[in-house]
Amino acid sequence: MYQSNWRNRINSKGYTFIEALFHFIVFALFLHLLIYTYSWINQMNNSLLNNEQVSWELFVQDIQQYFVDVKSLHLYKKKDEKIEIKYVDSNKIKQIQRYGDIIRLRTNDQGYVPLLIGIQSTDFSLNGNLLTITVKFTSGLERERTFYVPVFNE
Repeated sequence: MYQSNWRNRINSKGYTFIEALFHFIVFALFLHLLIYTYSWINQMNNSLLNNEQVSWELFVQDIQQYFVDVKSLHLYKKKDEKIEIKYVDSNKIKQIQRYGDIIRLRTNDQGYVPLLIGIQSTDFSLNGNLLTITVKFTSGLERERTFYVPVFNE
């Protein structure tokens, strides 16, 4: 009976300042954790899902498929910088060139397919079988990739 009266006496005092302070500290810790998690997710979203980075990686994947069964590879830097690709078992000639703010693909000088959009400058360089493409986007992001292009000599 003595313990029962003691519990009733402790519980009958109500909500104390110490309990309120403890609950506020716990709430503040959870709030900081929530803010940190939100900022981390936002940062990861910006770094991983940037449109220019995604479009650059898609461009790299697209362009690699054109470097199979290559008969000759030429780089022209006169009027407009372009790469000309001739294939072994075909009469098709593919050209990859910059036009305005896009990099486009042309086949036999007919039509075009945009491969990369929103670029400020490009630089193509050919050193033996290594083709290096450097692109600067309008946002200032700069990307570079080197491709090995096996050329079949007849």
